[in-house]
This record gives sequence, structure tokens and C-alpha cells, in this order.
Amino acid sequence: MKFIHQYMLITGFLLAGGVNDTNPIQTATAGAYLTRTIGNDILGLNPADLGYYGKPIIFGAAEDGKFDTSGLMEKDTVSASLDFAQNYYSVQLMASPDKKRAKETKNIFQNRFGKDVPWIIIKMDSLYKLRVGDFTNRDTVEIFQDSVIAGGFKDAWIVTENRPMEEPGHMPYFTLTLVGVSLYIGNNAIYPDWINNQLFGGLDLSGPGNKDDFLSVFPAENWNLNLVAGINLMSFTIGNFGFSVLEPKVLGRVILPPAIMDVLFRGVKFDQPQDFSALHLNLLSVSPITVDYGRQLVFPQLENIVDRFYAGAGLNLLVGLADIHVDANRLEITTTPDSIIIGGKTTIFTNFDLDSRVPALGTGFSLDLGVIADINPQLSVSLALKDLFGKITWSERYITENEFSIRLSAEDIDEIKDYNDEQMDSLEQSFTKLDTSYAAGSGKTTYPSQFILGGSYRILQDLIVHASFRHYLNNDYLEGITPQLSIGVEYEPTPVFPIYCGIGIGGLDGFKWGTGFRLNLGAFQWNTGFGQSGGIFNTSKGMCFSTDFRLIF
Repeated sequence: MKFIHQYMLITGFLLAGGVNDTNPIQTATAGAYLTRTIGNDILGLNPADLGYYGKPIIFGAAEDGKFDTSGLMEKDTVSASLDFAQNYYSVQLMASPDKKRAKETKNIFQNRFGKDVPWIIIKMDSLYKLRVGDFTNRDTVEIFQDSVIAGGFKDAWIVTENRPMEEPGHMPYFTLTLVGVSLYIGNNAIYPDWINNQLFGGLDLSGPGNKDDFLSVFPAENWNLNLVAGINLMSFTIGNFGFSVLEPKVLGRVILPPAIMDVLFRGVKFDQPQDFSALHLNLLSVSPITVDYGRQLVFPQLENIVDRFYAGAGLNLLVGLADIHVDANRLEITTTPDSIIIGGKTTIFTNFDLDSRVPALGTGFSLDLGVIADINPQLSVSLALKDLFGKITWSERYITENEFSIRLSAEDIDEIKDYNDEQMDSLEQSFTKLDTSYAAGSGKTTYPSQFILGGSYRILQDLIVHASFRHYLNNDYLEGITPQLSIGVEYEPTPVFPIYCGIGIGGLDGFKWGTGFRLNLGAFQWNTGFGQSGGIFNTSKGMCFSTDFRLIF
């Protein structure tokens, strides 16, 4: 038991400053920031975001001809979320169900106007459409249209497409997180005002009813404590690829029965047994190794629906560090007129032998899938499935069972406070009935998976509204999570210092809010987010803090 306590403390201190699956801007927007992301913002969210870099993959949409990177279908390097949008113009010469006819028309056009004019053949609605030219000026394309009509193409008409201005410098090729830390802690009972006024406020608990007031904050069911934390030491993106290597995280949940606080502050009363059997602890520590990839995909069937479409996938190698379950199968305190009887049975389920203290590491895999659609320069929507099929297989797991019973008189209780370690060990051995550990063989742990739907709408050039819907498909470590709906705002008074805020309902704590900022100093970037849950300011029952430092090229 001593080793378990030590292990939990060490793990907590290592990871209490760490990174959960939300980056600082996620924290600042209460989980709403999903679609308009670049660089390391992508990792842990939606791998499709990596498709904002590079040229698209075209599925039967165009002939491989003289169409260059500035052409109609080559919408590369930047997203609509980053740049001003503008109109691009081309001239459509014909539309026919016969692909051969479209090619013949293309050859006729090139014979009359040369082979240097960009061209593309698009299949849409069972028709092959030949378009030529790529212009940003309406007057220029109208002059070009006149020359095309004069050249014998009487049905030529102008096609307009609204898409982002081509500014490759806005999309970084390489981003690196130097260090990132984040921590979430929450509970369903205490809040800052209670701590200040009750715990540290000098309250006289000897007064009539004061203890009742003091303890009224604790729920009649169980007191739940939750932790999500980690540290980011190595994550980066290169072009369409994203990598996360050293990003350990911990998920923890402790359930404390109400009898614990009652005994601590009211003491043990005659003929009133106290039951602690609901005592429970789950703790999972994992260090995923992730490879993500995303690309822009062009489908002619979607041309009239979306401006751009992106898809991505990620594979996560789950390296399990610790898996701890502590259950009080039976734990109670009873009294007689002259003594106290403490008895119970506990079970500890771990991935390491308590005697040798050597952990048996676990391994497993999970899959990330995502798509993003830029409906127009203002609106983007995204869908991500995170950690699908995630399971961790432990090479060995161990069970420790402990059963005990002891009767202590008032004199014994008075003497215990002066016992040294040797005397305490002797006392423990004297009342232990069962203390056994044994290997339980290999086993599996289900890793939490999520369904995430998001959207962003650019109201003004410097103002974007974000929204998301998040639902855990399975979760053994933060149980009872309801779907979470979040909405956030991104305001950019200057490109150097955008600021964020957001609120969310549902999820682990019912309500959350956040705020934060991004500081852009050339290749160096600093992101910070802070949030609270279960209330606002001094009434909150949880908090989350995240920060990271990055290099962007």
C-alpha cells in the first residue's frame, strides 16, 4: 500500500503540469476550437487539418494537362480561415456527356490559342466541362471571353469561384512544440468560497450547527475527484504529416463515500456504524506515439456543395505506463460501549508487482479519422473520431487482496499516536487476516474514444465563432460523462495577439468557461488558456490550465 501511495504521488507530480487532449486554445474556447487550425493545433484534434498544406488529390475531376498550381482545381497552401477570400474566374467552353468531345474541343482551343493557357476538364452531373483560363480580375476575364467567342466558341461563358487568396507564407511547413503543459482537476463538492470561508476562515466548529453547515457542501452520495493531465515534450508537423512522440498523460478518478468526512469532523458515534465500501480509485497513465496524415481531396460531385474538402487519419501506438484500480469491497467502522472495531476487505488491481515494484508495461493501438469541409470562405465544418478501437494489452497484471479486523479500546487509540514505524508495522500484522498478491495474467484496458463535431464561422475578418459537440463513445476512467456542447469566439485585433474565450455545457462538470491568448513573435509562438468548470470564479468546482511554446517555419 505504501508503494501505491508513492507511485500515485510521483505520477501526479510528473503529470500535474502536463497536457491532456486539449491544447491551450482548446482550453481557452472551452473545447470549441476544432476546424480552423494549423500546425501543432492539429495534433489531438482532427488529422484532416493537415490537408491545408500542399496540393489536392483529384479523383477523376480533371485531365492531367497544362493546368498548373495556380489553376482552378489547385487550391493549395492556405485555408479560408487564414486569408482574405477573393473571386477567381475562368471561361467554360462546353459541357457534354461525351468525354471524347471535350478532349477534341480542348485540342481545337489549343490550336487556336496556344498550349500555354491553363485548362481543365471537370466531370460534374454526368457532364464533362471544359474550362480555360484562371483570372482574378473581372475585366481581364471579360476581355478573354470576348476573344474566345471571336475565336469560334460562341457559347463561352464566365465561371466564378470564390476561394482564398494564394499566400503560401501563411501555412507553415514545419511546427515544433518546445514544451507544453496542461492540467485539469475537478470535483462535485468544494469550491473556492467554501475553502476560503470554511476551511481557512477560522470557523468555530464547536458552535451549534456549525459542523452541519461545514459538511453540507459534500453530496449525500459520493464525493468525486477527477484528474486529466500530461506533458508535451516532443510533437511536430512537417507538411501533411504530424507526429507526437513524448506526450504522457494521466486520467484519474477517486470516489470518496460521505462517511469519510463525517467521521473526520464528527467522530465515531456509539451504535452508528460508518460504511466506507464505496471507496474507489481508477488511474490510467499512457504515453501515446502518434502519426497523422491529411490531404485535400477533390471530388467533382462536391463542387457545388463545398469549396474545399479535407480528410485525414492517424495511428496511435498506446504505451501503457500504469493501470491502478483500488476497491473497498467492504470497509466499515463499528463501536461497542468500550471499543472501536475496524474491519474490511480491499482489492488492488495493478500492472506491477507490489513486492518487486517492477511495472509490466502495456501496448495497444487506436485510430483517428477526420474530415473537414470549407463550405465557403466564411463557414467550415469538421467531424473527427478519436481513438477508435483503442485498447491497451498489459503483459501481466497483479491482484493484491487484504482483509483485516481490529478492536481498539480508548487507551489503545490514545497510545497509537506515539507509535514509531516498527510499532505500527507490528500493529498492522496483528490484525491482518489476509494479505496476498498473485499474478492474474495478461489483460486489456479500454482507452477512451470520442465523437467530435465542430464548425467555425467568420463573422468579420478579425472575428470567428467556433462551436463543437463532443461525446465519449466509451470511458472507464472518467465515468458518467454526458455529451458536451461548446461555443467560442476568436478575436484578432492584431495578428500578433489574437484572444479567445468560450463556454461549454455538459461533459464532466456540466458547465465550463475559458479564456486565453496567442502571442505570435515571428517564428516563436506562445499559447495559454485558462478555464473553470462547475461554476464561475469563486463558485467553480474545477479548473484547467494549459500553455505551450512553439517554433513555426
